[in-house]
Amino acid sequence: MVMIYETLILAIANLVGPLFGRMAGCELHHRPFGLITASGLFFLLSVAFAVSPVGATFFSSIWYGLSVISYFIGWISLAIGAIWQLLDVTRAHPAGAHS
Repeated sequence: MVMIYETLILAIANLVGPLFGRMAGCELHHRPFGLITASGLFFLLSVAFAVSPVGATFFSSIWYGLSVISYFIGWISLAIGAIWQLLDVTRAHPAGAHS
């Protein structure tokens, strides 16, 4: 079962995270932040599938499966986007360079 409250907070954090990155000035390319925002949308989708009231057992199992699939797609896109942005930031600002 997908944890609804925790997943909702994670989705909000992923949707607000790129805004804070832009305000901090560390956005180099739009694609990594786009993946992080997409992961927030997938987390919202998994919460929507988990909350939807479905009476039939057949549809309930389909909704549960879609919720789990969107949850894992969200985690995969979050991991790829975070690692991609980390690599972009560390390449642009090496550890020994001071400005």
